[in-house]
Amino acid sequence: MTEREIVVLTGRVQNVGFRDAVLQVARRHSVAGTVRNLRDGDRLEIDVEGDPAAVAAFVDDVLANPPRFGRVAAVTRTTAEPRGATRFELASTGS
Repeated sequence: MTEREIVVLTGRVQNVGFRDAVLQVARRHSVAGTVRNLRDGDRLEIDVEGDPAAVAAFVDDVLANPPRFGRVAAVTRTTAEPRGATRFELASTGS
């Protein structure tokens, strides 16, 4: 069974190494998807999929271990239909 979740982090999440940190956490938890900055400058979008337990552990790990200068003020989590992603990668900035 595969689960997909779109997680949007708001706060000091850009220009602090957050995307690279998320990429490393994704590799540890063997999940697939993307991470990208959003154009407004204070949001980061994580689109993750994999085993439900791995997705939950991944999100918990990201939230519990932000980069040194990163600060998460709010989190929005939305479930979505899995796309069949096979690896985790950095994506271009989105709207």
